[in-house]
Amino acid sequence: MKRYLLTIIFIHFLIVDAFAQTDSLSLSAIKAEIKREVLAELRAEQEAEQVQKSLKDTKFSVYGFVRNYMSYDTRQCITLAGDIFNIMPMDQQLNAEGEDLNATPRTIFIAFSTRMGLDMAGPTIFGAASSAKLEADFVGFATNNMVFRVRHAYLQLDWQRTALVVGQTWHPSFQVAPSISGYGAGAPFATASRMPQLQLRQQIVGNLHATVAAVFQHNDSSYGPNGKSYDYARWNLWPEGYASLKYMNDHLTLGAGVSVLSLMPRRESVAVREVTGEDGSITTEEMAVRVRDRVMGVTPEFFADYKVGKFNLKGKVVYAQNASHLQMASGFGATAYDPKTGEYEYAPLRSLITWVNATYGRRVRGGVLLGYTNNLGAKKDFISTDDFWMFGAKNADYIYRIAPSVIYYVKNLELGLEGDYTVVGYGDLALNGNTKALRNVSNKRICLMVRYNF
Repeated sequence: MKRYLLTIIFIHFLIVDAFAQTDSLSLSAIKAEIKREVLAELRAEQEAEQVQKSLKDTKFSVYGFVRNYMSYDTRQCITLAGDIFNIMPMDQQLNAEGEDLNATPRTIFIAFSTRMGLDMAGPTIFGAASSAKLEADFVGFATNNMVFRVRHAYLQLDWQRTALVVGQTWHPSFQVAPSISGYGAGAPFATASRMPQLQLRQQIVGNLHATVAAVFQHNDSSYGPNGKSYDYARWNLWPEGYASLKYMNDHLTLGAGVSVLSLMPRRESVAVREVTGEDGSITTEEMAVRVRDRVMGVTPEFFADYKVGKFNLKGKVVYAQNASHLQMASGFGATAYDPKTGEYEYAPLRSLITWVNATYGRRVRGGVLLGYTNNLGAKKDFISTDDFWMFGAKNADYIYRIAPSVIYYVKNLELGLEGDYTVVGYGDLALNGNTKALRNVSNKRICLMVRYNF
């Protein structure tokens, strides 16, 4: 009632003001202008009311945990994220007396894997249930401190048989992942990457489901001539493509997927050009030129997850090509160079990767993770041993891991103990990246985890 009274008063003053300022406007024109303004105001109020109603219909749920994590390693290792991602032990570094300089043990104790999240369940949009997730932790590093970083930030629309995800979340190959107490999610054997993406999930018929996704790189990116960078994927323009098909029921998930990744390793190169001087002499000189080289990697995978009672058995087999963005020991290299055009030819490094994870229990859950990686190298020789780039050690033939764990749950509290025995077969660098092991180098890690969930 108050709104309508104010509207009438507003109209009255507009009419008086209009007649006072001009005689050229007709009364009908003034009425039409007033009507447009009043209707615009009413529409704005209705839209504001609809926004407020949508906010009232949205339910918010805050979650997270405070996690403290301590580990002991028997030697120096290749790690990520402040040493909490244990990838592989470093090769021997022998001095003149035969002493291994990398055989130095170390301990860490950190709390920056503490996490906070917000789940939002909103109104029906386009006939679909809408929701969103925002999750962050402190495992982003600046020069001298930790940085609050985004882990997940996506919206989701769920129809009866279809779901659309837009934003940053786990790479779609993470749909079957190990259950362990360590932070590294099973890397370098299992996918441990979150990326911006467009993901569509579809229930085809009964228990048969399909997933397709266009995946873009950001923090978790590929290795190349300039180190780890998302530029190779952005220069390529086309995102990574992923598709999978899986069967799901109450106890079993069984499926297969494939990832297709194209990268542009360089946007410029150096070419040799002939230059004719004023005296007719011909010389050659190097100059910077634009190039559009590409390297392709096709990574198929097969996965299974079986649950019955307190027992869970799951695993995956991956034939990885240029999959360093998934935190796997993989990459690519240059196999040829044309000095006239500055263009390179490339070949992906290939790896056969598998893991199996078994767990049993609820309040006390015991488990073991077994992982294995075999470096198959590239199909062609590289220009040199410096002209290939990968995540992990270049001269590793194989990696295997045995990681038993036990977690005790009591209300909001989790206490975890995990062992990690990782062995790498190191050898001499090979021109095609396919190193043959000459020695085994191992690391034993003991992890303690205390986590309070909220």
